[in-house]
Amino acid sequence: MDRQPENDPPAIISYRVLVNGVVTPLTLTVEGELRWTESGRRKTTAKKGILSFVVEGNKVRVKTLVEREGGICCGGNVGDYARKDFDFEPLSDESRKLWCDKLHEHLDSLGRPKKLFVFVNPFGGKKSARKIFVEEVKPLFEDANIQLEIQETKYQLHAKEIVRSMDVSKYDGIVCVSGDGVLVEVVNGLLERADWRTALKLPIGMVPAGTGNGMIKSLLDTVGLRCCANSATISIIRGHKRSVDVATIAQGNTKFFSVLPGVCQ
Repeated sequence: MDRQPENDPPAIISYRVLVNGVVTPLTLTVEGELRWTESGRRKTTAKKGILSFVVEGNKVRVKTLVEREGGICCGGNVGDYARKDFDFEPLSDESRKLWCDKLHEHLDSLGRPKKLFVFVNPFGGKKSARKIFVEEVKPLFEDANIQLEIQETKYQLHAKEIVRSMDVSKYDGIVCVSGDGVLVEVVNGLLERADWRTALKLPIGMVPAGTGNGMIKSLLDTVGLRCCANSATISIIRGHKRSVDVATIAQGNTKFFSVLPGVCQ
């Protein structure tokens, strides 16, 4: 195993590999970064930036995220991260097996979701949710090997109806590709279940694709991320969670639940 510079984070694994035909030390750090030298310059992926990997012959292809400058807020197709494949070739079969084992162990240790139920509201905002999901959201989930069950909402309160009776034990979370309206429907559906205390433990993710994206904007702003599909989807993949407060609004015999941002977990 190669020695690291003193200021680098601790390594999970560090060995010499081939990158673009040149032998160079490659390190996977405990912060989930890949670090290597190319053309005399040190390069790195984003922290927690590894989505998945595949073995192709002698090469290992890692699907990674890299940080980028600039961005468009709420609904644009540019965000805080860009997708980039990184290919390297271990110098022996033993080294390749060790790299694969360590990458598997690292990804398994992150507690990321494995299966999500996704609501897409094709009617909200500029009617762009379907396009945002297909072009920006779904490819990232697929790169992270997350299974998806997708449901387009067909009418008002459709999401609420589905959530009231769905088997929540089958999923690691619910994702709303929409504005705030579908989120409110999902919360109300969960709270109307007989097992609402258990059902409310299921994380709910938001991807901005509606007229009102107030909830996801407030959540992303507090951690310095842009309000866009890219940043929201990556936060879901990483399993980032925040608690929210639920307010009960009663008028006569009618009771309604609303949500407000809460405290970081």
